Amino acid sequence: MLESFQIPSVIDQFARGPSLVRQLIYEVPSERRKRRPAPGVWSAHEHAVHLPAVQPIMMRRLDQMLAQPGCTIKSYEPSRDDSDDALLKLDLGAEMDRFDRERAAMIDRLRQLTPDQWAVAAEHEEYSHYGVFIMFRHLALHDLHHAYKIEERLLRKSWE
Repeated sequence: MLESFQIPSVIDQFARGPSLVRQLIYEVPSERRKRRPAPGVWSAHEHAVHLPAVQPIMMRRLDQMLAQPGCTIKSYEPSRDDSDDALLKLDLGAEMDRFDRERAAMIDRLRQLTPDQWAVAAEHEEYSHYGVFIMFRHLALHDLHHAYKIEERLLRKSWE
């Protein structure tokens, strides 16, 4: 059962994502932002621009789940669904501005959801259970995962 305190904590964490990512990516020296630590391993730039890139996918999922509770959600895997260099082609400044703008709109929308809408469940190709709340909690954690990866690229002492 979804507890009343869980929704605000997810929204609060979700709201902090763009600021943290923006802070970290601009700490990475510009000449290292697109440098991959190894072939096929994402650069700091890719980790940063991936986050605004997935927001429209999540909004479509939200619309789908609210319109069709119990629907099946198709998984998204960038390494499977996008070309290897797709994220490297994106402009960092434009994507960070998009991240701020679209995340603010997402948060406004989330604050309008009723408790029943937050509790809507769906099937997911890869997960044992899924729904509106889980999707946005997962997305808040997803921000932190990629922020951590950006910081790893920032702090890396040696580059091959």
